[in-house]
Amino acid sequence: MKESKGSKEPISVEKKRFCPYCEEEIMLAMLPYCQPCGVTLRYCSQCQIAVPREAETCPQCGGKLEDK
Repeated sequence: MKESKGSKEPISVEKKRFCPYCEEEIMLAMLPYCQPCGVTLRYCSQCQIAVPREAETCPQCGGKLEDK
């Protein structure tokens, strides 16, 4: 998290998430499926990106995967 210049309050920076199958943006983060294509998704427990169902570890950070 970043801090704003005038205060000590952190500024939340949201990462965009994309479906690994249809590459559409996942608008409601952490849903168990992609709205446009309907595929059930898995997420990395460390970096929170959506990953293909057949992946065993996160392709971005190597973290554990979890089903939502």
